[in-house]
Amino acid sequence: MNASAEQRRLAALARYQIMDSPGEAAFDDITTLATRYLQTPIALVSLLDDQRQWFKSRVGLDVCETPRDLAFCAHAIRADQLLVVENANEDPRFRDNPLVTGEPHICFYAGMPVHSAEGYPLGTLCVIDRQPRTLDAQQRDTLIRLAGLVEQQLRLRLQLLEGQEREMALSEQKALNASLLESMMVGVVACDAKGQLTLINRTARDWHGVDILDVPPEHWWRYYDLYQSDEVTPLAADQVPLWRALSGEQLTAVSFCIAARGQPVRHLQASGGPLYDAEGRFKGAMVAMLDITERRQIEQMKSRFIATVSHELRTPLTSISGAIALLLGGAGGDLPEAGRRMLGIAQDNTQRLQALINDLLDIERLESGLLPLKLSVQPLLPLLQRAIDSNQLYAERFNVSLVLLPPSAELHLICDAERLLQVMDNLLSNAAKFSHAGDSIVVDCRVIDDQVQVQVTDQGVGIAMEQQSRLFQRFFQIDDSTSRKRGGTGLGLAISKELVERMGGSIGVDSQAGQGACFWFRLPLASSSDRGMP
Repeated sequence: MNASAEQRRLAALARYQIMDSPGEAAFDDITTLATRYLQTPIALVSLLDDQRQWFKSRVGLDVCETPRDLAFCAHAIRADQLLVVENANEDPRFRDNPLVTGEPHICFYAGMPVHSAEGYPLGTLCVIDRQPRTLDAQQRDTLIRLAGLVEQQLRLRLQLLEGQEREMALSEQKALNASLLESMMVGVVACDAKGQLTLINRTARDWHGVDILDVPPEHWWRYYDLYQSDEVTPLAADQVPLWRALSGEQLTAVSFCIAARGQPVRHLQASGGPLYDAEGRFKGAMVAMLDITERRQIEQMKSRFIATVSHELRTPLTSISGAIALLLGGAGGDLPEAGRRMLGIAQDNTQRLQALINDLLDIERLESGLLPLKLSVQPLLPLLQRAIDSNQLYAERFNVSLVLLPPSAELHLICDAERLLQVMDNLLSNAAKFSHAGDSIVVDCRVIDDQVQVQVTDQGVGIAMEQQSRLFQRFFQIDDSTSRKRGGTGLGLAISKELVERMGGSIGVDSQAGQGACFWFRLPLASSSDRGMP
């Protein structure tokens, strides 16, 4: 056996963790049977490491190990087959061996290698006598079969060790998971498939002021002080996030609050869902809760600040804008050309600032729910025509024409007419700003399932793919010289998205850099039964 194979054999032996282990009845039974069936005074289960042969089980011998270089078993595992020495005194390999010339005065030896699961010879089951003898075929077969039993015991031992290692690893992982759950600043709660609470981590316990209670799911809201975000209305039993997750619902950022006794109201967002095992069997539900109290307070402060500043700016701006318009209209007499040009610049910037204030107020009202929508059935074509007409002069400033392709059939949709026009104004003004002189902007629509899709398509500069995901975020503007030159608040598309979604629709864009853009939104198509809506 070469050095590399020997290293692999030793590694296989080490995996069994058997060297110097206590005696085991299963191995002792095998050596006892060997002495009886083969009629020898000595039988051993011998295992060889790099220095010695050690006896896991021994019958008829007092010592528990011998040096490896004296071991008959070393010869057996090198040959990796049954080794029979009928008379060691006459065998040149062994006649000078101290184990032959001295105790235990080995004369006869027969050893069958025992192997690891990978096939490496780890040692032998051997029988020894102090006088010469032979083994007939039946005895040889018996020794081989008994060696097979030793291998079975070794494999059972390895399986037990591996099971213990897996159990220990699982136990350590469970302890780590429990430690992580306890240290998380996120509240985590879980229940089993019957609705019995099984986990409330430290953060959740601190928020609720109580630990796991043996109460049915329909009473969770009461015992855990759960309320809607208005801080007043108790959370209905079937609206408790963990109940919803237990019912099979996947939750994302569901808002509610905890009003525990002796604690300030805490606003939370919950995400979670049902739990299944590896075979897909339903096992319960889990929900993680994020404390958004501070963020909510900051957002409220920001909204109040924006609203206050916007209202305080609007009145003087209106006066300034009116005064500039009067001066440009000749109320103060004739103006020199340079003065008229400067007043024109002031008027443009005043209008831009007014647009920003209006957008900020719209955002604030949308966030606070103070921008009501009046949904009704509306004919689509007149609304699109109004949008074209109201943006025609603006488009002419950029030498761009607006083209409406009327639908082939009369279409009605459910929307707030004024807010739909606000969305169209944003899309048309953006298309005009980013088009080339002489281009046409096309407005058309189509029916997709139970929705109407309205499209505003330009032939302008287009939008790079990496920027499209951010287009509908607040204050985002395309980062190029055109956008900086054309101006804008960076709020129009964000407002449009919020309005369309509140009307039950969706909004998006299809574009490539340098190849124009198609902005579209979809709104519910009115059915014949909807025509009776006010």
